[in-house]
Amino acid sequence: MSLFEFRRIRKTALAAALAGAALTLQACQVQPLYYQNTSTLAPQSSTREMLASVAINPVGDRVALELRNELIFMFSGGAGEPVNPEYTMQLQVKTQASRALRDGLLNGIVSRRILATAVYTISLTATGEEIYKGTRKVTTFYDQNTQEFANNRAKRDAENRAAQELAEIIRADTASVLNRRHAGS
Repeated sequence: MSLFEFRRIRKTALAAALAGAALTLQACQVQPLYYQNTSTLAPQSSTREMLASVAINPVGDRVALELRNELIFMFSGGAGEPVNPEYTMQLQVKTQASRALRDGLLNGIVSRRILATAVYTISLTATGEEIYKGTRKVTTFYDQNTQEFANNRAKRDAENRAAQELAEIIRADTASVLNRRHAGS
């Protein structure tokens, strides 16, 4: 086989591979995460509007407050709490710090973990009827060394990451619950 024939075969194979990839990508579709049922005649609220109608009751713990603030921002898009909420969320957050490994890693550095558990209920504000209750857990890790300030800051950062991850999960759960509720009505 000459060099010319080899190059021609290689170009043909490359063109066939690109055509196959183009056909494969053509079959891909982008669909919204939350499907709105448009077959009914009643007007449907968008997911963003439904989330913006959820009020979150005050909490006491620092991590719970961080989670509450994240949720308020995610639900409203930065607009703050709703004036006349349709739904009310009650949050309870518990954090637990523990060692991730039995032995220290290196030169006094110890790997630790934060387990954050959020229990939340969503109720109708007008009637108080509970429409959903959920529990979510998140684990984050941090390193602890011989410096006290660094240890405190690393633990706080791990707690903040846990609150942020919980907020993302709870937001998705809440959007799903509210969409199912509105699709059924």
